[in-house]
Amino acid sequence: MSWENELSRDFGLDPSQVRRFQLLLSHVEGCSDRNLTAVTGADHIVNVHFRDSLSLLGLPKMKTATSVVDIGSGAGFPGLPLAIVLPGAHFTLIESRLGKTRFIMNIVNLLGLDNVCVLTQRAEESGRSAMRESFDIALARAVGPMPVVLELALPLVRIGGYALLQRGRRIEGDELQAGSVSAALGARLDRIIPVKPYSGAVNLHIWSFAKISPTGPSFPRRTGIPEKRPLE
Repeated sequence: MSWENELSRDFGLDPSQVRRFQLLLSHVEGCSDRNLTAVTGADHIVNVHFRDSLSLLGLPKMKTATSVVDIGSGAGFPGLPLAIVLPGAHFTLIESRLGKTRFIMNIVNLLGLDNVCVLTQRAEESGRSAMRESFDIALARAVGPMPVVLELALPLVRIGGYALLQRGRRIEGDELQAGSVSAALGARLDRIIPVKPYSGAVNLHIWSFAKISPTGPSFPRRTGIPEKRPLE
């Protein structure tokens, strides 16, 4: 069975969505700049970028969201695959590097995704802008250490919304630290969901954080500080 048929079967894609994934694969596979994505080869791109991104659809809250922000979107993942599958939701993809946002914008135009906005911006700036506490869902995939990602993501989530972080291997002490840091930012650790989006995938998890109260006005701290002095 072709990857198109498998993806369509597993995620209920219609023909127009399959065509968009074909175009997305062609664009990513044809990229020679490994600073944009180190993932090469059609099968690897389908697994690591497409299937891993779409594993978030296993959470009902992802399917019902109407406003989603993808922080540190890189080459556009997980935001672009989700925007293809969820045309009724609006996606804001935030990436600080201009070369990557230009790459994403080319894809958005190629695929005709009118539910995607791309911003060249630091997440710290976004969290202190008019976007603060305005999104149903904040996503972050392999962006950095948990305390740093939580400080960047949670200020953007509305009360009642969620931060969904795609992470790898769980390390002893991670859960305790995540609970403490999220509490300081107005959230609580909701669930940790193991996922296996493709054969051979190991130690992949989605960490779900529920926003239960406003994030204090001192967060996120100014640009660069969350990385230099992570919350504990």
